[in-house]
Amino acid sequence: MSEQIQERFRKLMDRIRGAPYIDEKELDNLLRELQKILLQSDVNVKVVFDLTNRIRERIKEERRLSTRVPLKDLVIKVLYEELVKILGGEQTQLHISRDKKPFNILFIGLEGSGKTTTVAKLAKLLSNKGYRVGVVSLDLYRPAAIDQLRQLIESIDSEKVVFIDPDEYGDVGNRLRKALDTAKYLDIDVLLIDTAGRHKNEESLLEELSEINRLLNPDYTILVIDAYMGQKAYDHSKHLSERVRIDGIIITKMDGTGKGGGAISAAYASGGKVIFLGMGEKLDDLEEYNPKSFVARLLGLGDLEGLLKRVERLARQEDEAELLKRLSKGRITLIDVINQLEQIESMGGLYKVLSYLPGIGDKVKREEIEEMERKLKKWRVAVDSMTLEEKLDPTLIKGSRLTRISRGSGVDERTIKELVKQYNLMRKAFRDRRHRRLLKDVFR
Repeated sequence: MSEQIQERFRKLMDRIRGAPYIDEKELDNLLRELQKILLQSDVNVKVVFDLTNRIRERIKEERRLSTRVPLKDLVIKVLYEELVKILGGEQTQLHISRDKKPFNILFIGLEGSGKTTTVAKLAKLLSNKGYRVGVVSLDLYRPAAIDQLRQLIESIDSEKVVFIDPDEYGDVGNRLRKALDTAKYLDIDVLLIDTAGRHKNEESLLEELSEINRLLNPDYTILVIDAYMGQKAYDHSKHLSERVRIDGIIITKMDGTGKGGGAISAAYASGGKVIFLGMGEKLDDLEEYNPKSFVARLLGLGDLEGLLKRVERLARQEDEAELLKRLSKGRITLIDVINQLEQIESMGGLYKVLSYLPGIGDKVKREEIEEMERKLKKWRVAVDSMTLEEKLDPTLIKGSRLTRISRGSGVDERTIKELVKQYNLMRKAFRDRRHRRLLKDVFR
């Protein structure tokens, strides 16, 4: 992304953080500014308006459910999560199987997209990870294309990267076959195959691509897209995917244009998965693409993890406050009991909880806690085998129901009865006003 686009995103974040109060009018202003930034990045208009509508609705809904979370934090959280969705969601990584040698990776893309340089970049990156890499060019159309790739590969100071140049210049099919034979002979782990640049209107080149794909049956196919294409990357990716299976996308020249976000969102919308970004001309300028890290960096969110955890914690506190109201009225279920005990156990506070349970109190010992932890695991399994009706009303658990749960979960009937008994004791205790203060301490 260009520095101008990044600067506008960061100014937007500063505006959110610095706003004394975010009402509906200010939220609309913020979303309009976001729309301008995304449109300038050449993100599709429909994608932009759908995104801002989702952000607006999510903020309203989550604000209604949780008033403890500071509105500024909530806006940043929702903005971040929705941007991640349109820019790829979860990270997709290039997985290379060592069971097959060579693992063949086919490169396709338009002429001028930076495909040949990208092949050399990936060769260097894979060699640094310990793979023995072979590289071959099938571009017999562009003048000096093969020599360009040879020079790039020879500039890599590694014995793990080999340029394969079969003496076959007239026939792409024969050249490919000889390259595969050579790669096997040299015990190559990964073979990168560069091809001639193609355009959706060049039918002869597209037919040749289909033939290469048929002969090679690649293990992985990478489409290389120039970031300057912006939202046009959608049509390009869609059209080529009709000819060959596209497993991953690399977007080049991300450092030189403001249309990078448009290219990424268009590629993702087409069904493609962006795996790397080209961030410069040097062979080291290839970065694994992680949508979450990309958006965090774009927004200038240094302590993003801290913010997300804070929002989650405050929302959870509100859930617990609502739970406390139900507990104090004795309206609890087995789901409540299990969830709360597991949560407190994970925080290292099971001793404190058990010390408040009727029948245990001051008599609780460390050995008893360890035994209770073992029971808790069994209880969790038993609850998973219950119907919703039984979870909400454990008094139903007797006779044939008890036998069915025991058989389904593998937990003996005596342990399930202990769970029901403990549930009844807790429910009675939580109705007692004397335990209200203790409840607040437990769930604080």
